[in-house]
Amino acid sequence: MGGGSSSSSSGGGWGSDRRLKTDIRRLGSSAQGIPVYAFRYIWGGPMFVGTMAQDLLAIRPEAVIETASGYYMVDYDKLDIAMISLPGDASSVTAEAAMALATRAARIRSRGSVQAAM
Repeated sequence: MGGGSSSSSSGGGWGSDRRLKTDIRRLGSSAQGIPVYAFRYIWGGPMFVGTMAQDLLAIRPEAVIETASGYYMVDYDKLDIAMISLPGDASSVTAEAAMALATRAARIRSRGSVQAAM
């Protein structure tokens, strides 16, 4: 998944379960009050920006999907942010910039311009 890509459950989605993530850092909240984080998956790879399904169970349960394996996924199409991967060395990206990228990707997705990444 390249920098700035988005993902949603309609395109296969990604596990958004906190149990699948490491290096978790809270960035803030979206305009709709969705908690936004930077994180990596436990199996490695780039830094991502997105949310945690467990947070959404309390505030937006309609955006959470439980998989057959018992892990949660998030339907990002129901949120005002998109999950994105950050390019290269994400340590130089500020929280504000990461939040802006995730918000912008959601706006683009809602216009149908971004295809879900697998």
